[in-house]
Amino acid sequence: MAELQKEIEAVFSAYEDIWNSQDLARLKELWDDEDPKPFYLAEEQDDWKFGWPAVERYWVPNPGKSALESIMMAYRDFQVKQVAPDIAICACWVRHDMKMRGPWKATGGDARVMSVFRKKPEGWRFIAYAEGPMSPVLYMHKLYEMNVSPEFEEFNQRARTAK
Repeated sequence: MAELQKEIEAVFSAYEDIWNSQDLARLKELWDDEDPKPFYLAEEQDDWKFGWPAVERYWVPNPGKSALESIMMAYRDFQVKQVAPDIAICACWVRHDMKMRGPWKATGGDARVMSVFRKKPEGWRFIAYAEGPMSPVLYMHKLYEMNVSPEFEEFNQRARTAK
């Protein structure tokens, strides 16, 4: 099983490299292009993308005219499971940071990922990919946790011992 883990992590590493190259049309290189109906769900999208025309249009909606200035993706915390000799699933996390063209500031966040792979002669290839954001209440709670002032921990410790 350790070998499968390494192989799937290598696919994600290559996927990350393509995202970070900004040449998003190349993402298909790591997919089973013989699969007639890939499934894709990005966390910011309203609905699934089914089939190559929809998936490729998501990756490159306006060839030569991207609203995206740059994007950086980083995958981590992989849990891999083989469910058939030629099928594996992976749960992991993705960190995404991006900057849209124009006056907007860069944004970023973390999402859960579930993906399905098929073993091909050239190695494991995606056949399905879904990003799942945290629920709004959990996400807001984590934002509040990140915004606690550095002085608070010491203040809180004093307050607890004063009681």
